[in-house]
Amino acid sequence: MTASPSSSHWADILSLRDEVRLTDGSVGELQMSLAKAVYQTVLVPYAKCEYYTDITQPTPLLVGFLGRVARRLGVRGVEAQACFHLDQGMGGGKSHALVGLWHMINDSASFFGSELGHAVAAEATAGGYTFDLSQVVPVILIGESMSPGKTDPRFGPATDLFGRFLWLAFHGHPDRMGRWRHYNDLGANKATLQAVFAELGRPVLIVIDELMDYAMALTDQAAIGGLPGEQAFLNALADAVDDQPQVALVVVMIRSDEDQAGYHPAAEEMREYVAARLRRNGETVTVTEPADFAQIIRRRLFTRAKVDKAARAVADVYLAAADETWTKHVYGKLGPGRSLARLTDRIVETYPFHPDLFELVSKEWSVVQAFQRVRSTVAIFARTVLYWVTEHEAGRWTPDLIGPGDIPLHTSALEALLSSGVLAGNDRAIQGFRAVANTDIIRSGGGSGTAFALDANLAANGVSAGQPAPALRMATACFVYSLVPRAQAARGATKAELIAALAGSDVPYAAAEEIFNALIAGPAEGGLGALDRTQPRHSKGPEWFFLSIKQTLSMYHSNATTMVSNDLALDRVWKRAQQLASKGAFSNLHFVARSINGVTTAAACFADVDGQENRLVVLDPRRWSLLNGKDADTRADLAVAFGVAPGLTTTYAASMVVTMVNTQRRTRARDRARDVLAWELVVAQLDPTDDEYSEACSRRDEARMKLDSDIKWAYQHYAYLLRTTDGLTVQYKTVPDSKTALAGQDVWADLVAASRAVASGALAPEYVGQLITGGSFGRDLTPRELFALPYNNPTWPMVATVEDLRQALFSLATSSEWMLTDSDGNEIRPATPGQIQPASMQQLLRRRPTSIPKPPPEAAPGSESTLAVDPTSTGDSIGESASTTSVPAQAVEEPTYEVTRVRMPLSSLTDDSRREAVWGLIRELASLVDPAKLNMDIQMIGLDITVTARTGDTYHFVTKAKSLPGVTSVIEEEGL
Repeated sequence: MTASPSSSHWADILSLRDEVRLTDGSVGELQMSLAKAVYQTVLVPYAKCEYYTDITQPTPLLVGFLGRVARRLGVRGVEAQACFHLDQGMGGGKSHALVGLWHMINDSASFFGSELGHAVAAEATAGGYTFDLSQVVPVILIGESMSPGKTDPRFGPATDLFGRFLWLAFHGHPDRMGRWRHYNDLGANKATLQAVFAELGRPVLIVIDELMDYAMALTDQAAIGGLPGEQAFLNALADAVDDQPQVALVVVMIRSDEDQAGYHPAAEEMREYVAARLRRNGETVTVTEPADFAQIIRRRLFTRAKVDKAARAVADVYLAAADETWTKHVYGKLGPGRSLARLTDRIVETYPFHPDLFELVSKEWSVVQAFQRVRSTVAIFARTVLYWVTEHEAGRWTPDLIGPGDIPLHTSALEALLSSGVLAGNDRAIQGFRAVANTDIIRSGGGSGTAFALDANLAANGVSAGQPAPALRMATACFVYSLVPRAQAARGATKAELIAALAGSDVPYAAAEEIFNALIAGPAEGGLGALDRTQPRHSKGPEWFFLSIKQTLSMYHSNATTMVSNDLALDRVWKRAQQLASKGAFSNLHFVARSINGVTTAAACFADVDGQENRLVVLDPRRWSLLNGKDADTRADLAVAFGVAPGLTTTYAASMVVTMVNTQRRTRARDRARDVLAWELVVAQLDPTDDEYSEACSRRDEARMKLDSDIKWAYQHYAYLLRTTDGLTVQYKTVPDSKTALAGQDVWADLVAASRAVASGALAPEYVGQLITGGSFGRDLTPRELFALPYNNPTWPMVATVEDLRQALFSLATSSEWMLTDSDGNEIRPATPGQIQPASMQQLLRRRPTSIPKPPPEAAPGSESTLAVDPTSTGDSIGESASTTSVPAQAVEEPTYEVTRVRMPLSSLTDDSRREAVWGLIRELASLVDPAKLNMDIQMIGLDITVTARTGDTYHFVTKAKSLPGVTSVIEEEGL
């Protein structure tokens, strides 16, 4: 719907106030505070009289109240009302009226120069009177900011209401303290108060705001003793004010049924006591009424403008579009108060808002105790009009009147609506309707929702209602009509009301009805899933359609899902992955988080995973994943972790296997985790006695099971170190779809299939012999070196257990091709695999000589066998070695000597394989000069050693060199 060419759009006529735009529709401080205006504790715009009068609509009730107070204070010799009691609930305009009183007496010139002031002056001077408020003494007491029995800088030495009254009454008096003491000693009675008024000799305005807050403070155990005295003062004050001309008392004291918190019984008794005195000497005042809402809202949101002409022009558009079908099926069924005959007057009254929206707010929402009438309405409408003004300025479609279907539920207007009190603070109802809005109408931020999607389908099928989103508007109208029970306990809206939400120019009734039928068709046909309907008991009544929040777990779940971020979901995936992981054939299980104490470098994260054992290392999915073109950082970090790239020193990288998620599969696991967390939130919201509780628990448990499956499925990849012809490389592998890289047994089985590991009990001694022979060792190896090879040498396969390797070496040591010797070269013949010493550095596994040695001489009867015991062995191993037979080497002829010279050019050790080879050479040299090897006949040795190393790393080497006679050492800076 668009306005006719001859009319102007409301967004062109009405200008939003700056504070609406600057606060993104929150309007700033909607609740006025008398304390802030009087004491200037916080800078607020309404503390300036000009701003206050500019945004205040001079409604009859407000003008009447201010006018009667002005007459009481400013006109001499006229009987006028003395006591005024304001008892409306929150949002009823009480504080707004009190701020008006303050400006009226504090800045009379500015106040009475305004439109509001003119109306108040006319009320005060009715009958031909003149008045003067220039000499009024203000006594402003704010109940919510006073503590019984305690002093306050604003009130001098006073600790009760009477004392505070006196201190403020004598403000500016040269002997303020003296007058305070004098009257305070006389006591809080009527005679004392009359004497005070007589001495002042000026009009006095006494305002006691939020008295019930002060009364509740009096009910505290430490202060309740002062309650009778305060009641007596208030009783005396009401009587004294009534008897004293030009003195007015205004008390704000909300009824307990209008205060959500309720009152303590003692405070309630005090309220009834004081209320009776105020009724006796005055009246209970209301400063707003539902009929004022439209003008108040328009004045609060827009700068002043004349709108009657534009409003009537829009009304003419509506009337012209109301053909016979619209009249019969819509306007004729809305009721006499909403007939076409009254439409023009209603639009003029509420423009730019549709009168149906204002009728809903003022007559139905406002009966809800917690709904804060003007304040809540401003909060909702400010966000709504800002949205549509922005749309209009962008050149997009905008309604000619803002109606029930035009509150933009995909913006912050939804939260303003739900938190307005219209749902009486019922958290469950708020959650339910938030879920309905997001699921059945439009998702927060836009882009999805049943009604949103339905508009696209209808447009594709050629259904047009002269506007871009008719299904969304009609569904929104159903939403706002469903929030509170309506007349005669009906819920929701009738068909006529929902179709009326689309009314305007160029809207065919047939199209509007087709949209209505699509919305109510049911979820299976693409309609609203939460829609319910009721038929009145008398068959002639219309059917009512409403959005229900009962037994709609999917709605709760949808809303809860919006509260779970992707980061929170991935946190859950990581936590659960650690619980699901199992080491299987691996010796240990490690978990590497995305950061360590806030440090995120790869070196810091992998610093504690090195060790001489088979390790399955599980990576945090919040940081590391593989494939999908987004794994460069993961591969770079693993290059550091495995020692392929600089950054981390690792000795046993060959026995480490790292498992990680697939990038694409991680997304499904994350989304499943959001599902689980959402169901957990739903269960937490429900009471165990609710009908939906069992189903919610069941669906939560089902989601948890699916999450476990998805996490296992996501952990698809693993990596290990391998030496190839190109050097050390990190190999990336994928487990079969039926397996998971979180299960150590699955990963180990895959490693076995790839010949990177050996199954438990399957390590053949011949295979170990081939590995030793084929290795680039160039020398015999000690057991200690042999047992370290599966962990630090990536050319060796990973071995399931140490016992597997012990058994293989035992088989080799007792074979015809290999033998185990001690440091003297004597063969050691272990009797069991347990006698193989993994930590031994004195024994060697070597090839058995091809020539057959002569048998050793038989020992003489009674002689003892020679036992060889590894000095590094301890504990039970010593006992095992006691049965190991050492066979002396075959006697040789007189030795001959030769001179061996080995020259190695100065070369780099940055390559790991080169460094390992050099280490083997140096270790063999050390073996030659080992003092323990008496069978080695070494006559002379000379060394010429050049080492280029980091400054300080050769300190101990040089120190040892200097301890030998004749050895010299020189340290130079590199490049000299």
